[in-house]
Formats: sequence, C-alpha cells, structure tokens
Amino acid sequence: MKPTKLALAALLLPAATLALPALVEAAAPSPVFKLRHDNFEAMGRAMKGTFDEFKKARPSVPAIQAHANTLAAAAIKVKGHFPKGTGPEARVKTEALPAIWERPADFTAAADRLVNATKGLQAAAATGDLAKIQPAAGAVGASCKNCHDSFRKPKS
Repeated sequence: MKPTKLALAALLLPAATLALPALVEAAAPSPVFKLRHDNFEAMGRAMKGTFDEFKKARPSVPAIQAHANTLAAAAIKVKGHFPKGTGPEARVKTEALPAIWERPADFTAAADRLVNATKGLQAAAATGDLAKIQPAAGAVGASCKNCHDSFRKPKS
C-alpha cells in the first residue's frame, strides 16, 4: 500500500470505529417490541386465569382479583407500546397491523375502552360478587376482541 493510502486509512479507521456502535445500535430493534410482547402475554395469562376460575365449582375471588389487577396495570401501558416506527416497517416480527399508526384516534379509543373495561373488572372483583365479576370479565374480553379484530393480524 502506498504511504498516502496508508496514512489515509490510519486517519479514517478511528472515525469508522467510533461510528460502528451507532450503526449496530440503529440496526438493533427497539426494546418496545419486547415490552409490548411481554405486556400482552401477561394480559393473556390473566384473562385465561380469570376464565379458568369461572370453570371451577368454587372460583377463587382472590385469584380473580389478582388477575384483574394485572389486567388493569397492563391495559394502561398499551397505548405507549406502539410508537411510530414499531410497526411492520421495522422489519421485526409483529402481529400489529398498520391500522394502529394509520388510524391513531381509533386505536387510542380502543385502548381507552380496554382501560375502562379492566377498571370495571377491578371494581367488580373488589365486591367479591361473581354475578358482577363475570359480566365485567366478559366486557374485558369483548374489548380485547375488538382490538384483535381491528389492529392485529389474524392468527393462522
């Protein structure tokens, strides 16, 4: 290698090395994907746990109350788990449909309904009255279904 090319390479190498972490970081997916996935997994487990209790001869109200608390805590996080750039264009496996970002007002309204439904379930569970808890759990399920139908890819 000629001395001028060698000198040029010596000058450019440190700059390229400094830029490398930024390039790697830019290529790494946002942590929101894992947070979003984990939040929905927690919601799914809580919903399943709630409805599994209803199948028992003597449902555990404390278990249902715990599930209701999990659902309410997870529901308030949903809106924040879909920032711009975390849809299908991110080239990361996601079940989220572009409609979330194309119709943000509709998505926000659906997320708000979920929050309200989970708060309703929490309130019903606090009474300990299964006659109030079961319809409130059904309202949460309906809210989940609404979002799945509108904003999530169908399961194959």
